[in-house]
Amino acid sequence: MRHFPEHRRINCSLASAAMLALFACSIKAQTGSTVEVINAAPVKRSYQVLREKEDWSFLQNRTLRSDFWDPIKFIPIAGKGSDWYTSIGGEAREVWEQIGNDNFGASPFFNGYLLERYMLHVNTYYGPHFRTFVQLKSGLESGRVGGPRPIDEKRLDLLAAFLEVGTGDRDRTASFLRLVIGRQELNYGSGRLVSVREGPTVRQSFDGFRLRSKVGDWNLDGWAVRPDLDKPGFFNNAPNHATEFWGIYSTHSLPEDIAADSYYLGLDRKFGTFNRGSGHEVRQSVGVRLSPAGRRRDPGTE
Repeated sequence: MRHFPEHRRINCSLASAAMLALFACSIKAQTGSTVEVINAAPVKRSYQVLREKEDWSFLQNRTLRSDFWDPIKFIPIAGKGSDWYTSIGGEAREVWEQIGNDNFGASPFFNGYLLERYMLHVNTYYGPHFRTFVQLKSGLESGRVGGPRPIDEKRLDLLAAFLEVGTGDRDRTASFLRLVIGRQELNYGSGRLVSVREGPTVRQSFDGFRLRSKVGDWNLDGWAVRPDLDKPGFFNNAPNHATEFWGIYSTHSLPEDIAADSYYLGLDRKFGTFNRGSGHEVRQSVGVRLSPAGRRRDPGTE
């Protein structure tokens, strides 16, 4: 058996340790940037019912771009900082509806028709305090006996067109106060009382102003608006001056992982029609909604 001198065995051990250290450093050099990117900016890649709530600013980091549409989700405005950018998006929905035995079989015909919805929006941030949001809507109906209903067809119009100004870095700070002026959508709670009307082809929008605020874990929205009257033509919608709608909606987390929504809603209709007749309607509602905190969303995001 061959024996190596003691000093040679020590040198071999030192050489092996050095090689392991270099290998570890190499791995860290190759993966360190990836780990840094993952830890630096958590990705929130999601499409919202209210498209105005989407935040694609993380796409400023090109290493996070993995989707075909990412290049148009973050378009920097030339000569400005990283918080000056435009985001473009849209959607298309095709629905075939058919109705048989309508009105418990009293209807003498079978009704089948195609409903189409197309929407396009441009969301532009001018730094942390100013934003414009414009969204087009188009609803088409084909083949329905009796023609389209008001919720079925709107050739082309503005679903939203508003200016937002305020304090705070949009929704990523502990507190902010922002004023939204113009045509906009409202969607709160479970969507039973205040909703974008997602089911029908033509969604509901309002003209007026809304104040959004957040302080710590409290979120509070207040608004005063008039609903838009949808007409079937091109860019001919107008606010319904016979109806006024206002309200306050807040959300807050309670102990035991419970989220509490509280609200006050007011509605004034100059000409309300009911089974017993028509007249001036003034309706005011106060309520509280409790739900698991894991399902909680800020006002206007559901």
